[in-house]
Amino acid sequence: MPSELINALFKRRSEVESAAQTWESAPTESLADASHLASLSFDAPSVQDWLKTLETTPEEDLLAEALTEGLAERGKSGPAHAPRAIKPEESAHLKKLVAELGALQAEFTKERDTLGVAREEVERREADLQKREAELEAEEAEQRRLKDARENYPQPDWLEEVDDYMNVAVVGNSGVGKSLLINKLRKLRPHAEGWAPVGVNETTMRPQMYPFPNQHSVRLWDLPGAGTTAVPAATYLQDMGLRYFDRVIVVTAGRFTEMEVALRAELESHCVPYYLVRTKVDQDIWNNREDNFADQPKTLQIIREDLEQKHSVKSHCLYLVSSRDPEEFDMPRLMADLFPCLRKQLQQLDPLAPSFCPAGSPQALGVVTAAAAPPAWHDSWALPIALSVIIAGLQGRWGDSYSASYLVQNSSCHVTLSTGSNAVVILSQQDGVVWWCSRWYINEEALLKARRNRELRWTPVNLQDKPLVWYWCD
Repeated sequence: MPSELINALFKRRSEVESAAQTWESAPTESLADASHLASLSFDAPSVQDWLKTLETTPEEDLLAEALTEGLAERGKSGPAHAPRAIKPEESAHLKKLVAELGALQAEFTKERDTLGVAREEVERREADLQKREAELEAEEAEQRRLKDARENYPQPDWLEEVDDYMNVAVVGNSGVGKSLLINKLRKLRPHAEGWAPVGVNETTMRPQMYPFPNQHSVRLWDLPGAGTTAVPAATYLQDMGLRYFDRVIVVTAGRFTEMEVALRAELESHCVPYYLVRTKVDQDIWNNREDNFADQPKTLQIIREDLEQKHSVKSHCLYLVSSRDPEEFDMPRLMADLFPCLRKQLQQLDPLAPSFCPAGSPQALGVVTAAAAPPAWHDSWALPIALSVIIAGLQGRWGDSYSASYLVQNSSCHVTLSTGSNAVVILSQQDGVVWWCSRWYINEEALLKARRNRELRWTPVNLQDKPLVWYWCD
C-alpha cells in the first residue's frame, strides 16, 4: 500500500515538473517579450476615432423602432407608481369642491326651517350633503398623500426628465458587471460612442445615464451601490429616486445581499417593476465543470434553486445571464420583459412567432432546431459581412500581460498600449488558421478553448518564441 502511494506521488511529481518553469533570481531577458508589438507602426488614431472610420453595416434599427413605439404607448406622463406633483387643475378642482360644499351647507341651513314637515326632502338634502363631504375628504386625502410622497421621496436633481422619457435603473455593488450589462442591453460595440466604462473596481461613483443609440428618450442609469458612506443603505431608495424609474434592474454576481433583499421589498411595496439579474453564469458553468464535472443545465439549476430557496426569489423575476454571451441563457427573456414592445413588433412582423427573443439562439429559446426558432432581432434587415468562424470568434476586446488592449472588428485589430500609442493590424487567414504578423497563429480548436477559459493562446511559428496570450476582457 505505501509503495503504491509513493509511485503515485512520483508520477504526479513528474507531471508537474514537465509543465513547470524555473525562475532565476536574475533571469536573462527573453527575446519574445512584447516582440509581437515590435514590428507595428504606432501611428493609428485612438480606438474611438478608429471606430468612427469603419464602414457601418447597413441595417434598419428595429430595436430603436420598437422602443419608440413603446415610448409612445407609455404616454408623456411619468411612471404610474412615481410620486407626482399636484397638478394645477387638481388644486382648482379641490377649491371648487370646497366652494360648492359651502354653498350647499348654507342653502340647506336656510331652507331647512321652511321645509317643515317635508321630512323626506330634508333627508334627501342631508344625504346629498354627506356625499359631497365624503368626496371632498377623499380629494383632500389624495392630495395630502401626493404631497407627503413628494416630500418623503423627492425627485433627484440629476433625474430631470421623467414625463417624456423611459428610465431604467441598474443597481448593484461593484464588480457584478453592471456596466457591461448596460452595454450589451444597448447592443454596443466595445469602445463605441456611449460605451459605459468597464472595470473591476467601482467605476460608478455617481449616477450615470446611458441612452440607447438611436432612441435617446429610452435610457439606462448606472447607479452606485448601496451601503457605503457616500450612499447609505437606509436612505438608498429615496436618494436614488427609484420610485421615479419605469423599471429597476437589481444585479448581483453571487447571492443577493441583505440590502438587495430589503430593496426588493421596498420596490414591491411601492409597485415598482423590478428584475433580479444574476450575472457571470458562464464563469460558474466553467468552474463547476472543471471542479465537479457538472454540465451546464445542472449548474444553472443549482444557481436558480439557491436563489429561489434561500432568498425567496420568484422565478418569473429571476434572470441568469452572461454579458459575454448575450444571446444565451436568460438575456433574451430579460430584454423582452424589460421592453414588451419588442415582443409586440415581432408579432406584427411574423404573427406565427411564439415569442420574441432579440438575437436569441435556438438554445436560449428552448427549440430543437435553428429552423424552428424565430428570427434574431438583428437578422431581419441586416446585410452582415461574411466572416470565418475564427475571425467571428475573435470579435471584441482582448488584453495581454503587457497592458496592451486589442479590439477586433471584422478582420482589423486596433492595438492600444498603456502609453496611449495606437496601431492597426490586419488579420490574415490561410488554410484554416488566422495569423498575427505572420509569426503567431490560431486555429478553431484554440478559439474553442478560449471560449471556455477566456484565454487565447497564439502558437508561434518559431519554437524559440513564446506563445502570444490574449485574455478576454468583456
